[in-house]
Amino acid sequence: MAPSYLGVWCPEGRGIRFVCFDPDQLKAFDFAELAGWFKQSSERIYAATEPLADFEVPLGLSPGMHDLEVPPELRGVDELIVPTSYPAKNPDDPAFALYVIYPQAGLVEVLPQKWFTSSQYQVGKQWITRAARDPESHRIFGECFGSGSFLLEEDGCRLERWLEKNA
Repeated sequence: MAPSYLGVWCPEGRGIRFVCFDPDQLKAFDFAELAGWFKQSSERIYAATEPLADFEVPLGLSPGMHDLEVPPELRGVDELIVPTSYPAKNPDDPAFALYVIYPQAGLVEVLPQKWFTSSQYQVGKQWITRAARDPESHRIFGECFGSGSFLLEEDGCRLERWLEKNA
């Protein structure tokens, strides 16, 4: 992130948390301090320095585009695609979604993965690990742990084809 900030995201509770640090301002901490903190905390980010900025995107948003309050320090990022679990009510509902964050525009687009259902995959043993957008075709491609790499249809919600399939 510009100018030389460090951005971190992680699932936290019922949301996805995004934080921004200035690496030059990060303070060292003792390992024992860190171990003790993790024992008593459910948070996933530990720093002895406060972040420059942070915000959270709630999980379980309905499909489509939503407004998002993004701190100015994080608005330099054009797009970030975050795979996450999605609340499926039955075995044929999407169990995973891609949250496409547009910090510069203050928007998030929720793309439920209609092909990734518990009737088709072993949710928990298989999951979408990462996704990105092809700069030429603007299509989303990614990787599914335990299955292979994939290409999505133009809607970003349906599997077009496997690029590489695990045996």
